[in-house]
Amino acid sequence: MKRLFFIVLLDTMLSGCTLLDRHTTGGLQIITSEKPSSVFLDGQYLEKTPFIEKNLKPGTYPLRIEPDDPSLAPYETSITLRSGLLTVVTWKPERNPELSGGVVYEMEPLKNKKQAEVAFITVPDGAIIAFDELEKEFSPTTFPDLSEGEHTFEITLPSYETQKHTLNVVPGYRVQVRAKLAKLAGADAANLAQVTEEIVPPVEPVDAPVATKSASDSASTEKLVLIKPTNFFNEGVESLRVRNNPNTESATLGFAASGSSYPYLGESLGGWYKIRFEQKEGWVSSSFADVKN
Repeated sequence: MKRLFFIVLLDTMLSGCTLLDRHTTGGLQIITSEKPSSVFLDGQYLEKTPFIEKNLKPGTYPLRIEPDDPSLAPYETSITLRSGLLTVVTWKPERNPELSGGVVYEMEPLKNKKQAEVAFITVPDGAIIAFDELEKEFSPTTFPDLSEGEHTFEITLPSYETQKHTLNVVPGYRVQVRAKLAKLAGADAANLAQVTEEIVPPVEPVDAPVATKSASDSASTEKLVLIKPTNFFNEGVESLRVRNNPNTESATLGFAASGSSYPYLGESLGGWYKIRFEQKEGWVSSSFADVKN
């Protein structure tokens, strides 16, 4: 009889393991923050939340969570059910998709049965992942070579609700954490007010010529990228990673301090801004930066 490893959420606690009657089945658990909802898997109605079923056919399926309250937004995603493992979905529905959020936990076996790891994917990406006492990273990211047992993580992003949980890590498995972050109500209006009132001190480009009229005119019209607060600290300084290319897998060129500004090179790609950083071209996440005139 094969063991079913699963995650049970009570506030910030996750733990547990149980048994399956048949090793060819997978399980699914759905929690919707005390907001009753209908569960549809592959277009078929299953039951109301809170929901748990341990005898489902393994495979990848579309999942739909439809709140009983018609004023709350439904949620659709894709999940994978694996033999002997339980997929867990925690979801907090609100009046629109932007304000709704939650986490999907999936486990998958690793070739090395002694290894354990946790991988994070977030929407939007570029969120800060604090995992135990390890160095903070930006999503998407993976924490390998973990010890067996409970581990705590926190996902933060400006203008979004923080996700903080504890999960159980099992040797021989990777826990895939997919988090959809809920936007804070009124965040857009607050950010607009902050931008309107904010005064950015002039910063001269590092490669600007000195004491020429053309250089002065260029500096006055050149756009700058302002680094916003990140809650990520490098050697005690709140900062943002500057990447060699516009993705989180690219090499780090250095760290741009929050509150500082850098010349904008006029190119944005996939949520990244291209800047002039220490005489080099680099990229910073637009989640933590604004372009200013």
